Amino acid sequence: MGRLASWWPLIPDAVEPEQLARLLLVSPMVSVLSAVGAVVSCVLYFNGPVDRELIVWLALFGSMSLARVLAGLYAPRARSLQTHPRRWARWGLGSTLVHGLQWGLLSVVLRVPGNPEAESILHITLAAVAMGSAVHLSGFYRVLVVFVVCVLGPLVLRDLLVGTAYHAVMAGMIFLIGVYTLLNGRNQAKLIQALHQENQRSEAARRAAEEASAARTRFFAAANHDLRQPLHAMGLLAQTLCAPGSKAAPVDVAEVSGHLVECVEGMTNVVDDLLEITRLDVGHMTPQSSVFGLDDLLRETCQPYQALARAKGLQLAVDAGRLAVRSDRALVARVLANLVSNAIRYTRAGAVRIYARPDGDQVVLRVEDTGIGIASDHLPRIFEEFYQVGNPARDRRLGLGLGLATVKRLSDLLSLSVSVQSAPAQGSVFTLTLPRAPDHELAPMPPGGTPAVEPLIASQRVLLIEDDADSRNALLGLLLQWGCDARAAPGAREAIAWLGQGFTPDVLVVDLRLADGASGLDVIDSLRAAVGHELPALVVTGDAGSEHMLKAQSRGFAVLVKPARPVQLRAFLSQAFSAP
Repeated sequence: MGRLASWWPLIPDAVEPEQLARLLLVSPMVSVLSAVGAVVSCVLYFNGPVDRELIVWLALFGSMSLARVLAGLYAPRARSLQTHPRRWARWGLGSTLVHGLQWGLLSVVLRVPGNPEAESILHITLAAVAMGSAVHLSGFYRVLVVFVVCVLGPLVLRDLLVGTAYHAVMAGMIFLIGVYTLLNGRNQAKLIQALHQENQRSEAARRAAEEASAARTRFFAAANHDLRQPLHAMGLLAQTLCAPGSKAAPVDVAEVSGHLVECVEGMTNVVDDLLEITRLDVGHMTPQSSVFGLDDLLRETCQPYQALARAKGLQLAVDAGRLAVRSDRALVARVLANLVSNAIRYTRAGAVRIYARPDGDQVVLRVEDTGIGIASDHLPRIFEEFYQVGNPARDRRLGLGLGLATVKRLSDLLSLSVSVQSAPAQGSVFTLTLPRAPDHELAPMPPGGTPAVEPLIASQRVLLIEDDADSRNALLGLLLQWGCDARAAPGAREAIAWLGQGFTPDVLVVDLRLADGASGLDVIDSLRAAVGHELPALVVTGDAGSEHMLKAQSRGFAVLVKPARPVQLRAFLSQAFSAP
């Protein structure tokens, strides 16, 4: 019963325009040829006992053939072919089945066999009709099966009822022809279906490419704006510092410098987010799965945002037990940082709460805020690049609209489920689901159960190798301002010269690609060999996602992508100087 139900209806609800057009296009030709075959098959049976039935049959068959010819000629010009394809499909396939029934009825009308010549022509005609149907009905296999059975089934029964040896042989041959036609039609139907699926995939890929192109255009248009704005402000601020101030309007160097820092931070945010989005798009980011404690990660991720929350009068609360999860720790940290930063940014009063709870073999983590909330019509778009709610003027202090886009891309990369619930003036709740790992796989907690306090970096010795003079001088000045005992060199030869002068560094900061094609990794190896032990080394590069960067990461080096934030450099130095 189930199989029978799967065959109903014979005429599908959805008909592809190409299949329908092909069916209607060949309909006039098939109808004319069928009419000729009908006349040839019947002419040798006239002057017999069934003349009257034969004339009626020819009249009915001719009428249907004429109707199919006229419909086939009219269909290409009919607007209803596009607006009502189902109606035309019913006509095309339905009239085909009527023709099949008429062919089958011919075997009943000619129940009295004729001479061998007439019998041969009848069998050849019906066999040709059945085999020809496999071509124009291959896209409608159910209709093909019914058509072939209607045409050949009565003929086989007729031959068996006649009972002569000749007709028995003809019945067997017609049966085999019918089986061959159906098998051939099924193979053609499978081929057509495979081609149709391939066309659908190609069409989906084309639409996705067009959507990606349009999104990329919007993406870079917005990026162009968000890069030019701080660059424009930096130019004016730099000119303000360079121009001599008048007595009427003296220059407040501290204030202008503060604005410059804000502009640089804004440009750094844009470039970092653009690079991360690009690396995700081109597939240069490969997750490194490990088991880690979610509570430790939350504490580390939220610590830098405590001061920002306090400055806005917000409470930043973290509530998570000792839960073990399995994923890429660094990428999950990036997702959480973006969610927390976004929550604080759009919350004016109240609290931001991050909590995690086990749920079977998963851990459900939520970032909940009492912020401005998001209207339901905005929710479907909040994970798009540069799409922001409540920031029509594109104030950089409210972000750039890339944070949640990065959250979505990274969550997809890590196969994590991310969702949001929100309402205007009622806050938002972002939910992230992570795979849970057995607790025994976690590394033991350090004594005291709290992370070590960041050590001071003053008076520590740093050797900087950077071939770009401006970057070298700026970074050296920052290290000296922090109180480090720092030296700088453009390449390996000058760096080794500092060692010869008795300067033994505690840590190396090395640009990955130096002048004349030299590799920073080779410089690190040379300096370590000269010192005689493994010096901590930070690799700095502007080639995000390049083979050189991947090679540095594969060797276990910490890598900082330009433009580098001072807080990132300071964090590395603190960790390096605290190592035993």
